[in-house]
Amino acid sequence: MNDFIHYRQKKNIHLYLLIFSIFFISICFFQIKNLNAQEQFNITEYLESLGNYHDDSLAHILYKKSQDFINADSLEIANELLVYSIEIAQEQNDTLLIGSCKLTQGKVFNELLNYRNSFQAYNSAYDISKQSNDTVLMIQAMNGIERYYYQLELIDSAITYCVAALNINKLRNNYTELSDNYGRLYSYQRYTTGEVLLNTFVLDGLIDSSLKAAIKSEDRSLLCYVITGFGLAKYDTDIEKAFEYMQAARDSARKLPAPSKELVYTLTKSSVICLRYNQTKQARIYLYEALPLAEKTNYTSQLTHINFLMGDLLNAEDSITQAIPYYYKAIELAEKYRHKYYLPFIYNTLFEIYQSNENLDKSDKFQQKYMEVFRKNHNREMNIQIAKLSAKYQIDSKNETIDDLTIINNQKKIIIANQKRFIILLLITFLAVSTLLIILYRQLKKIRKAHWKLSQNTLELNIKNKEIAELKKKRDLKLEVVHDELKDKLEELFVNQEIFTNKNLTLSSTAMTLKTNTSYLSALINKDYKCNFNQFVNKYRIEKACEYLRNRKMDIYSVEGIAEMVGFKSKSAFNQAFKDTTGITPSTFRNNTIKLQQL
Repeated sequence: MNDFIHYRQKKNIHLYLLIFSIFFISICFFQIKNLNAQEQFNITEYLESLGNYHDDSLAHILYKKSQDFINADSLEIANELLVYSIEIAQEQNDTLLIGSCKLTQGKVFNELLNYRNSFQAYNSAYDISKQSNDTVLMIQAMNGIERYYYQLELIDSAITYCVAALNINKLRNNYTELSDNYGRLYSYQRYTTGEVLLNTFVLDGLIDSSLKAAIKSEDRSLLCYVITGFGLAKYDTDIEKAFEYMQAARDSARKLPAPSKELVYTLTKSSVICLRYNQTKQARIYLYEALPLAEKTNYTSQLTHINFLMGDLLNAEDSITQAIPYYYKAIELAEKYRHKYYLPFIYNTLFEIYQSNENLDKSDKFQQKYMEVFRKNHNREMNIQIAKLSAKYQIDSKNETIDDLTIINNQKKIIIANQKRFIILLLITFLAVSTLLIILYRQLKKIRKAHWKLSQNTLELNIKNKEIAELKKKRDLKLEVVHDELKDKLEELFVNQEIFTNKNLTLSSTAMTLKTNTSYLSALINKDYKCNFNQFVNKYRIEKACEYLRNRKMDIYSVEGIAEMVGFKSKSAFNQAFKDTTGITPSTFRNNTIKLQQL
């Protein structure tokens, strides 16, 4: 048995060495391949091969050539071409081309995980757009800056640029971009903190605005994607609403000329929700309908996703042998068409499948692949954290940080010295306490005799205390019943009888109505409602006033008239109480309500 274990361990070691060697050789191969690709392209030779061109034409040629290298993932060369193009464009004072190059540089640096340079490039494009009054370039630059802040989780800054772009698109009546702006604001707002009901109201408003903008754009394709997106977003909070959105998206997509990518997209995402909700039969129907459509329309990203989902569907049904080919097909499509964001999920799933089936060779293979992707994602997260720190702390604060670290180091030395003194003092104290304990032990024998008599008295006292406690418990129960009855009567007066509309309402009159005293009533309000009597009354008056101000039929009454209707003696007292409660004046509240209802 020991020989077998030794042999097994030795075999595993050889297997790991083989995998490591293959992994190392692959990295070297790709590095050499990339170096060869860069060596094969020489900018100087390329410029000479172009012949004689005007500088302005040459700048545009280099800019277009950079796009080819971006599409081929040769980002370093693409950036070099953009730098040349910018230099030539600056000599020709072609600000629009410079802006386009800077915008492209922002995207390139972002892919290279150089977030600081990406942010600077987007900012340069934004400054150029303001100088040239080019709103198209301005919107693209602002979107880039917004994505930069979003990647760093600086949501407030991302919202600022998104709202600015939204306002420009409103002026341009660009409903396609507007729908996208509202959709992104919805995503940002979901992760902000605040009052739950207010957030729900705002989120629903953003969804409606995005849908209205998509409808106004008359782009039926956009509408399908927008509705589907909100269906996916609503899944976690309102599953019924999510299914309604997905049904609406499918109905809208089926009205488009077949076969359509929109129908493929909505069917695929509908199957995602069904799988999460364990509706495997319905998910299978959607996937079987989507698969041939995806192949006809060559919708490679969704075709990859469909194969991945088919694998998950069969895996959930314990049809492992049927599921694995779909996973392999998804990997093939993801690598061929550069949809690599699916790979870590597929690798991890295959690793778990093979591990559970004790297929060590294949489980190790996919674990290595998953770890490789994980390392890349980890590097990306590290770069994001570095960019966060760079955005938060300026370079000028570097010396201050060093000084702070020096101070902290000195403080640590002082703490260590104090700890040494404390330990010595603790030892001295321990010796003193030990001596004292010996003395106390001698006295303990004398105390024991007195303790026995005291314990007898304590037993008798405990019996009496229990009797007193029972009496107090009965009294508290009676007081609790009286308290609950009084509270119910109080809420009856304010909720159903609306006694708060009485301008002359006082604590005394209310207590008299409830047949109790003012002290008890005041204590009840303070304890149960965490406020005094006037605040309690004003709370109901303000709620009733808000109800009237929202009601368009009540617009015939002035703010002062509504104040009198809900029980305030003066408009000034009403305004102050309303503002203390809601943060705004009654007039502003009415105007805001009108605006929201008109959206």
